[in-house]
Amino acid sequence: MIRQIVQRVRLDRAVMIRVAVVVVVLCALPVLGILPVWLSPRISPILLLVPFIAALGALVFIQYPQSGIVAMLLAAVFIRFRIPTGTFSEIVISLVICVACIALWIIRKLVLEKSLALKPAPVNVPLLAFIAIVPISWVWGRAFRDPLVHEIGHPLVAIASGLVIMLLPACLLLVANIIHDIRWLRALVWIVLGEGLLILLVDIGAAVLGGAMHALNSFLKWNGLIHLNSHGLLSMWCTSLALALALFNRRIGWLGRGLLFAYVAAWVFWGFYLRTSWLTGWVPAFIAASVIAFVRSKRLFLVLALIIVLVAGTYYLQTAFEAETRESGYTRLSAYAVNWRITSRHLLFGTGPAGYASYYMSYFPTQAMASHSNYIDILAQVGIVGSFFFVWFFGAQVRGSYKLQRRLQEQNGFNRSLAVAVLGGTAGCIVAMALGDWLTPFAYTQGLAGFDLAMLNWLFMGSVWALNSILQSESSAADGIGVPGEASL
Repeated sequence: MIRQIVQRVRLDRAVMIRVAVVVVVLCALPVLGILPVWLSPRISPILLLVPFIAALGALVFIQYPQSGIVAMLLAAVFIRFRIPTGTFSEIVISLVICVACIALWIIRKLVLEKSLALKPAPVNVPLLAFIAIVPISWVWGRAFRDPLVHEIGHPLVAIASGLVIMLLPACLLLVANIIHDIRWLRALVWIVLGEGLLILLVDIGAAVLGGAMHALNSFLKWNGLIHLNSHGLLSMWCTSLALALALFNRRIGWLGRGLLFAYVAAWVFWGFYLRTSWLTGWVPAFIAASVIAFVRSKRLFLVLALIIVLVAGTYYLQTAFEAETRESGYTRLSAYAVNWRITSRHLLFGTGPAGYASYYMSYFPTQAMASHSNYIDILAQVGIVGSFFFVWFFGAQVRGSYKLQRRLQEQNGFNRSLAVAVLGGTAGCIVAMALGDWLTPFAYTQGLAGFDLAMLNWLFMGSVWALNSILQSESSAADGIGVPGEASL
């Protein structure tokens, strides 16, 4: 009965319009009631738009669930406003949108499909198992916590950290299961490339032109609500997507390819020349580019590898290697050794989300250092059981991306470009995890705000499974058969 009602409402356009009007009015009334308070000079008048945007966003998501992914990408790069939590960590808007999208997606599946089944994919089992391990490790870490260890910070920090660790893999599953049209994947790619172009114009313009870009920076950061978030692995994904499109999408003309190569070169200048000491800004991008070049041509790979080793390597050794070794190299090794003193005693399920920080401050506060490594953090927080499923996922992700691009090797369009870009980006992620907590942000380094930076990786790794599902559906429809019960890559 519920399903019939929902289907009837969806098909009745007039009813949908009435519902939209009612929702907007209900959201507007509280705003109008507290309007004098919100007009206080201490609070931005732009916040008056939040209820209207939320109401309209919910309506759009009901009709087009894929729009939630677009909203997450835009919010992560542009929206500076955050929700305070009473601690040093604040909730970013992309995290709020993610929770809303996943909740609406689950409700939609229960009401309309009467099932929570996922589209078949080799990454489903390791990701679902990893998500399930996180709360188990939280309980385990507290049940077997050393009696002399005292909780640091607010008790909700560990819970919030665990939720973030669970939501990020859920982002991959969300993309893989709600995108049913290639056009949405194209939209995601070009949105990220467009965001990257704006960042390049501002950052490189500021470096080259200096004060001439001050007005543009001031405009973009107007009222403290808008910013350009260029941290994390955005540079790697922009490089991967642009390079793969230039090398594999023959439908793009020579002018378009030339612009894409120039775009890649600008990111190399942005990451390597302007930020040489920040390894995350260029090492993952170089790894991704090398993988993409290898798939395109072995000769191209050798040329690129020689350039990276001889030119980039020599420049780095002469300018930043010694300082970086003193500042981060020895420090990281010391941090790993300190972490192992805790992790070695809690190997099975770890110390729980953010759990090992309490051990640090209880036993050796003067030696406490962030590991700046996802591998160390994952092992310390969810143990060898959680780490096993984490590694299993990346193995399935690499294998699936590689086999999909091989299946599409006779095509020279967007589909293969995306598959190759995700393969290169996944390789970059694997390297980047050794340089910082870029895939699962740690509570006491990036905090909840790290969701903005990490989400992009999971969304695009999920895009390859959405692409695989779309191609299988098209193939099954062309053959006149049903969608197979098991996705094979």
